[in-house]
Amino acid sequence: MKKIVTLITILFSGYFTSSAQLVDCSSARFDTEVFSSLDTTMDVVYGANLDYNGVNTILTMDIYRPQGDTMAARPLIVWAHGGSFLSGTKNDLDVQQLCEHFAKRGYVCATINYRLGIAFPYNEANTTATVYRAVQDMKAAIRFFRKDAATTNDYQIDPNIIYAGGSSAGAFTALHLAYLNEYSELPATIDTSILGDLEGNSGNSGYSSDVNAVVNLCGALGNKTWVKITDVPFVSMHGTIDDVVPYATDVINLLGIFPIMQVDGSYSIAAYGDSIGQTNQMYTYFGAGHVPYYSNVAYMDTTVRFVSNFLFTQLGCTPSDPEPLPNTFNLNTTVSEIERSFEIYPNPVSTELCIALKNNVSKIDKIRINDISGKELLLLNISEPKTKIDLSSLSSGTYFVSIQTKDKTEVRKFIKN
Repeated sequence: MKKIVTLITILFSGYFTSSAQLVDCSSARFDTEVFSSLDTTMDVVYGANLDYNGVNTILTMDIYRPQGDTMAARPLIVWAHGGSFLSGTKNDLDVQQLCEHFAKRGYVCATINYRLGIAFPYNEANTTATVYRAVQDMKAAIRFFRKDAATTNDYQIDPNIIYAGGSSAGAFTALHLAYLNEYSELPATIDTSILGDLEGNSGNSGYSSDVNAVVNLCGALGNKTWVKITDVPFVSMHGTIDDVVPYATDVINLLGIFPIMQVDGSYSIAAYGDSIGQTNQMYTYFGAGHVPYYSNVAYMDTTVRFVSNFLFTQLGCTPSDPEPLPNTFNLNTTVSEIERSFEIYPNPVSTELCIALKNNVSKIDKIRINDISGKELLLLNISEPKTKIDLSSLSSGTYFVSIQTKDKTEVRKFIKN
């Protein structure tokens, strides 16, 4: 089990922890985009339920499939959009693009609408109820596909390989679907006699809503300890300066105004998962805000590749392109100095940290120092192959130094005495 990985770890140690082989790994399918065109079916009704005002809401989804595909049973990814549970639709650009990218890789993808709206006042009880309703809806969408596979088989999905993913509020939804799975974990404010049980009443009862893994893009969980070692794996991506959903553990403020409750962001969930030996991967967008991949081609490309490699490994295969992924780091992995592009010393350090490039790397462009929460403490523009940094103002603890050259960025952990 590995968690947050460096470029060197990717190249020398393999990318993700493998599982049993579930598909034919000899082809490029699921590893890269192998289909150029897609079949889309829009506004498919998958259920209905009452919203926070008691109004019946018809639940719809858009489904994306590889065009001309002959595979009889395809892995499925169900995506949920963001919007603070107040806005957003299945047509949002980020989830739409995620569906397109992964359908071109050979998956069947769906982007769902779910019940929106939070009763006023905006507080923990009312917000928690809204998240709970969204989870029930996503479960109904997953059951819809298992029902289809068992009956008319219109969408030719493999009912044994289903992933739940989301962006922002959609990631909240996917995380809680997978890890808020025991009644003892339900917040005291959840009244199941009113809201329904964990499965909900949004449709397609009698089929499982279980998933094989979770894709968490800039989301959070009400309590990281809901994750158990026996739970399904997850992959997370999150920006360090996200001012909408906390990167680590903090109070979330609805619309940036209303303090709701403390949540555990992606970093905290991943660190906790790692501490209990739960399979997960985390990518940190250093210096990035909320959902940086929205309307940004470069960030979207990185997001798709990182998630794709994780899911490909969950299928039991080895990615062909363990791509150099800047801004990733590992809390636990050590790498021999010969494999590194730079060295830092001394480590632990008391006052002055020395950084020197090696292996014919010409010069450093930027140096960043981040604390354990991801907060950027120092940014230096450097044009030399070697430098010293005065750290006397830092408190004792664990920090990360990221070194950016013209080719890549590497991150190293160090201890300040």
